[in-house]
Amino acid sequence: MGPVIVGDLMLLIFSIYIGIFFIFFHTDHPDMTVGFHVWEACFSEDTWRFGNKFAGSLAIGLGILFYGIIIPILIYLEISREILAIIIIISLVILFLLLFGISKLVLRKKFDLKDK
Repeated sequence: MGPVIVGDLMLLIFSIYIGIFFIFFHTDHPDMTVGFHVWEACFSEDTWRFGNKFAGSLAIGLGILFYGIIIPILIYLEISREILAIIIIISLVILFLLLFGISKLVLRKKFDLKDK
């Protein structure tokens, strides 16, 4: 179980790092070289600031949910290492899909953005 626990902790730290990075270290709007790049966030200066802060907070929250709560419970229940490895990989894909999907939805609703 050691490698599974280490992998879980690394993903928890990674998701918190990504969240802090999006919140505090994104560039200003005209430059936009560093930050959360989805069309909705890049639309204007307001959406850029809000999108980066929201995506950062969401990344931290989802990381804590998946890798700070759910996976440790599954480790405690002594599920086999192979199944846990598959669950961790699937949870990583789900984390990124939720991060992009929820961020896009919230930005579209908050700033009334629509596709052309």
